[in-house]
Amino acid sequence: MNPGQDDPVLSALNRFFAVFPSGPLGAEEIGLIECRGRVLTVNINAAINSPNFSRALVEGFLVNVADIESAGDNNPVELNIKGTIDVGKTFDGVISTGSCMEVFTGSFIPDGPYAVVRYMDITRTGGSIRITRSFNKGDNIEATGCEIKKGDIILKGGTRISPKEIMTLAGQGILSVKVTKKPEVAVFCSGNEIIPPSEQLRPGYVWDANSYTLLAQIEEYGGIPVFNGIMKDDLNAFKTALINGLSRADMAVISGGTAIGGKEFIAELINSSGKPGVVVNGVPMRSGKPLIMGVIDKKPIVCVAGYPPESLRGFDLFGKPTIERLLGIV
Repeated sequence: MNPGQDDPVLSALNRFFAVFPSGPLGAEEIGLIECRGRVLTVNINAAINSPNFSRALVEGFLVNVADIESAGDNNPVELNIKGTIDVGKTFDGVISTGSCMEVFTGSFIPDGPYAVVRYMDITRTGGSIRITRSFNKGDNIEATGCEIKKGDIILKGGTRISPKEIMTLAGQGILSVKVTKKPEVAVFCSGNEIIPPSEQLRPGYVWDANSYTLLAQIEEYGGIPVFNGIMKDDLNAFKTALINGLSRADMAVISGGTAIGGKEFIAELINSSGKPGVVVNGVPMRSGKPLIMGVIDKKPIVCVAGYPPESLRGFDLFGKPTIERLLGIV
């Protein structure tokens, strides 16, 4: 069974994607503050261990586990408090037999056979504590590198960067990353009846809603939208505009004009503008049609309906995956 053969949308995308190359179209290095929504070009390796030092998970006392291995209700062990390891401070000494150090959540923990005993598990009297149970080495301690080891792959190429990924990168001290180039998308609206919302509305005409919607969708999905205007039903003029638009862009989107006067205007437009031309002419689905997809000189063209709700859905189904393919996500 071929993948997607029972799914008309996936089947159409598979046929479409087979005719033009996937991205990325190039790469650039940008700062961490600018990278939300961008796509990584390469794997990112951890620069440091995380955490980069062992630290206390709870407030309490750092003890030698050997001192309390026999502790119990009938055999309490008393330890002298020798000092405090404050958060933001290091400690290069040792915890001597019969003693302990007070620590707080996030306190530095030195290497050694130690555990952190919570306040609720001890009884404090003056300068000493009493413990009535044993603990294992490492209890209530977060060990160096337990979350991330230095050199581990922390983010894979092709990942779209969200605030979660920014958190990971900042925590590693990585302040710039290489991301894929954003595809430029030429946007055309088609129809003799379409006029800009800035003009007075008159009978027989409709305001252009699709260009504003498509520009917003393209930007949201990672592209750079370039509005090329409202095109009248003039094949030669539209053909010239489309070829010019594609010469400067990586992709084109056309809304409306899929069928005019019983003729497949947009299909004829694409087929006459370059090779291979129309790849998908119609997709059997209840919403988001009519839909045409074509390729001219390895650059994809997605043509959606003129009716705004259908245009919106059609671009979500076919325009978004196309942008993602050019970004190197698909």
